[in-house]
Amino acid sequence: MNPGDYVRPPGVTAFYHDDTSLVQLSNTGYDTGSPEVGVFFIAPPSGRVRVTIGGGLRDNGAAPFDRVFLSPQLFLDNSSGSVVINPADVLYDLSTAKENNEFQYGSRVVLVQGLAPGNQYYLRVMHSTSPGTDPDTADIASRDIIVIPVP
Repeated sequence: MNPGDYVRPPGVTAFYHDDTSLVQLSNTGYDTGSPEVGVFFIAPPSGRVRVTIGGGLRDNGAAPFDRVFLSPQLFLDNSSGSVVINPADVLYDLSTAKENNEFQYGSRVVLVQGLAPGNQYYLRVMHSTSPGTDPDTADIASRDIIVIPVP
């Protein structure tokens, strides 16, 4: 499956995994990374989905001061549509402790409610880092996203 693939009919799980390493990250604003990790899905009749984001994250500097954050960004229709979930909403993010200089793998699972049944949505993984101490940076070993319809 590739980013942007359609997953139909409603009731089918949408997922994407990418193990492209993103290294020497120092962006304090949210970025998609390359390649973009995202999926299209159709909201089920309940208007509820279970979203899982995950990845392998670490601080790679000499001084352990950078944290890495993975957050979902949800749009109505496509990445040009209305934003439903902003990546800065900490309720949905996955982060590492600033002391981790070895890769830490984890995931965050949340229930997203209030989606319009039958509408198309696009969900992607965004990342950012906390302001660290130069030349400290952070790395990402993998990124995952899963969308499961909930009755």
